[in-house]
Amino acid sequence: MRPLRLLFLLWIGVWQCSTALLGGEYHLNNGDVVRGEPVSFNDDGMVVRLDVGGYSPLLTWSKLTQDTLKELAKNPKAASYAEPFVDAPPVPKDKEKKKKEVVLKPVPRVERIEKPSFFSSFVTPAGAAVFGVLFLANLYAAYQIARFRNRSPALVCGLSVVLPVIAPALILAMPSAEAMETEAEGAAVPAGAAQAAGKSTTGSLAKAPMAGGLSISHEEKPSASPSQGPQNYKRGEFTFNRRFFETKFPGFFRVVPADPDLVLVVRSAKTEHIAKRISRITSNEVYLQPVRGNETVVMFAEITEIQVRKQEVKA
Repeated sequence: MRPLRLLFLLWIGVWQCSTALLGGEYHLNNGDVVRGEPVSFNDDGMVVRLDVGGYSPLLTWSKLTQDTLKELAKNPKAASYAEPFVDAPPVPKDKEKKKKEVVLKPVPRVERIEKPSFFSSFVTPAGAAVFGVLFLANLYAAYQIARFRNRSPALVCGLSVVLPVIAPALILAMPSAEAMETEAEGAAVPAGAAQAAGKSTTGSLAKAPMAGGLSISHEEKPSASPSQGPQNYKRGEFTFNRRFFETKFPGFFRVVPADPDLVLVVRSAKTEHIAKRISRITSNEVYLQPVRGNETVVMFAEITEIQVRKQEVKA
């Protein structure tokens, strides 16, 4: 009996020692405390045999406080599971590794190009191309203005080279050569009429009736005569419009032409019209009565040349 009693006391002592070694209190992050002896450890957590009896649910390592994890890290059975969840202590500032100072070394740099001036920009290929386009556009505008104002294209283009933009603008603002000529003729007619009135009472101006109710109130002058030869009017030298036809060809507006031997040749880029009279005229076009055939209409913009000549008689 004595040996059995000693064995029982020994077992009681071992059990109490194990309880003192492994049992204890385990604090959770939510403030709860679990008292008992851990009986199982794994990667997810541990299970505790409670002092009050029974077993606790699985206590995951993330639910335990840092102090509890540190105590469990001292247990050989739980160390491998609890240590990864123990926060490393902060490193003292004096033991922190000093940051390596960055040394800036000089590097080769490209020389800064100075901002080009306005005139030096034309030396570059792009600047030269832009200048060439503007120069050609200036000459083209000067040529068109010269044709529009019945000026010499060579003179206007030459002035536009010396004074770009300014010279074409001045030519455009000036009246055309035909308008100046018409004004000069209008100023000369009253003077001639006054002189004729002093010499003879029969020197009145004749009014030539025209088709469509048109009339010319000046002393009639023949458009052309066989002795003078054909008269040519080319685009660029004259502006072809309604006033031009009424001023230059008044005889062709009559139902019976003043000189039946003369014809009016109107040329365009595509065809040529030979007319014996002008039947109608508007602000944009003229209606011609050809020698043979029906009435033909010609736009002023299409006319390139007008000629007054003697009608050719075919044998």
